[in-house]
Amino acid sequence: MNRIGLSNLPGTSGGLARILALFLLLVPGASFAANPATPSVDEIIERFLRQARAAADTEAQHEISYHRRTRIEELADDGAVQQTRSKEHAVTNRAGVIRAVLVKVDERAPSDRESRSDRKTDTDARRESGRRRNGPDFLDEGLVRRFQYTLEGEERIDGRRVFRLAYEPRPAASGTGKDFERILSLLHGHLWIDAEQYELVKVEARLRSALKLLGGIAGSLNRLDFAIVRRPVRDGHWANVLLTSQAEGRKLFSVFRARIQVEQDEFQVRPLTPTPGS
Repeated sequence: MNRIGLSNLPGTSGGLARILALFLLLVPGASFAANPATPSVDEIIERFLRQARAAADTEAQHEISYHRRTRIEELADDGAVQQTRSKEHAVTNRAGVIRAVLVKVDERAPSDRESRSDRKTDTDARRESGRRRNGPDFLDEGLVRRFQYTLEGEERIDGRRVFRLAYEPRPAASGTGKDFERILSLLHGHLWIDAEQYELVKVEARLRSALKLLGGIAGSLNRLDFAIVRRPVRDGHWANVLLTSQAEGRKLFSVFRARIQVEQDEFQVRPLTPTPGS
């Protein structure tokens, strides 16, 4: 739910965009009755996955609209901001099919050329998503099962009881092959899962070590940190409301350092009207 189309953002590599997109697709929303006693870590993950499947069914029966603001900062060696770019989109998720309309670029109305380019990128992203998985974009269950989890305890976030889980790639996860797969094999961090509804409340991830691309010839990804915050928005639905990320590395002979922030708000949820004969 609520994919943030990072593949169309300047200064964002395809591998970074795919990693962030996968985590942004983790779960949609609905409710789930939970046992007040603390379950085992395996039970938490299974309830989390079961909730995600139920929420995907709920998503398929609704149209969800919202506003997205994306800010990209290119950073100097000392962390000072060298350049800032921004985009704003009006987004509609209709039965799991997400469309984004560009409404602003750097605080101004987009040109016709910028709008056409953004529409093409949006169309290509949806086409690529369809090739990656069947059905609507929701939870990539295979991604969740690539990691092993440790229950570290309970916390309160916005007054809600949550489970804090640490995660690491499973030992069988390979660090060879495509750069995307190698990045996954190096990711570790924490998840916070709501103890009542088993929704993802927050996820933080970072690389355990630097990653060389094509043996270091094409460049390297030296740092990748990101966090996603989710909250209940309307009518029992949960959504990604904030993404923050920072990446540093080298692409061929040029160094890149970038910080990304994506905010989503103004959510509206409407049930779809069944068509005759459906």
